[in-house]
Amino acid sequence: MKHAILAGLLTLGALAANAQTGKIKVPAQAITQLEDLKELTKAEVAKAGKATKAHAEVRPDLNRYLVISADDFLRVTKEQPTKEAYLKCLDNGLARVAPLTETATDRQQVAEYFQELMEIVGLESSEGRLDSFVGAAGKARQ
Repeated sequence: MKHAILAGLLTLGALAANAQTGKIKVPAQAITQLEDLKELTKAEVAKAGKATKAHAEVRPDLNRYLVISADDFLRVTKEQPTKEAYLKCLDNGLARVAPLTETATDRQQVAEYFQELMEIVGLESSEGRLDSFVGAAGKARQ
């Protein structure tokens, strides 16, 4: 009986510790998929293409910031993949691109890119960050 109670307490303690750190199980192919997405975006930067359909003058800068965000996600994936670390990467990435994305369409396309990063690593929710980012279109100029 004492062993069952002790085992139960240890299990609850382990679950609580895991919940606090927000560690997430990253899919096996996440690093490869992130690297592929980053290389695709870098190729767009090199040819000044359009990973998004933002205005031509901001595309190269926007794509560079998207590459940096992919690098951030890669770093976290290789080191300590926690929900909090990914959300911090998301916050930083959205802050970088916000001044370059003025329309709802631009922001929706950027949000889709970040959604793809999240799906690759198994992050289920941005906790409203992407919706807020898209909804802030028009305020970027102010």
